[in-house]
Amino acid sequence: MEKEEKIVVILLCMAFISLTIAYASFYSGDSASNMQELSSSSLPGEDVRFEGDVLSKRFTYTGGHLLIDVDYGVGVITVFVPSKNGAKDIDSRINENDHVLVIGTVDEYEGQLEVVVQSSDDITLLQ
Repeated sequence: MEKEEKIVVILLCMAFISLTIAYASFYSGDSASNMQELSSSSLPGEDVRFEGDVLSKRFTYTGGHLLIDVDYGVGVITVFVPSKNGAKDIDSRINENDHVLVIGTVDEYEGQLEVVVQSSDDITLLQ
């Protein structure tokens, strides 16, 4: 191997190692490992998951966001689906009394806790 070829191989190895370290630092473990079951002690900012029955759903007066009230056993929680995160898609897939799995982030709106979903894949219809 010529000197230039050795340098290229070394630089490629260094780039690969750097990318591996960056991946391990930022994406170590999947998001499910940080996720907790929703409970009455959940706090804003926590990533949570829960199952429950859809009690009602409605769109906001402005913005086209979807609000879903879900009974998850311990109480009722509002799930907020921003219009840009698949509100219309979710609205077409779920109905009242459906049993769903919700993944999202706990937030607070007007003094009440709610769960905000980031994608239409974060609400799954269960049988």
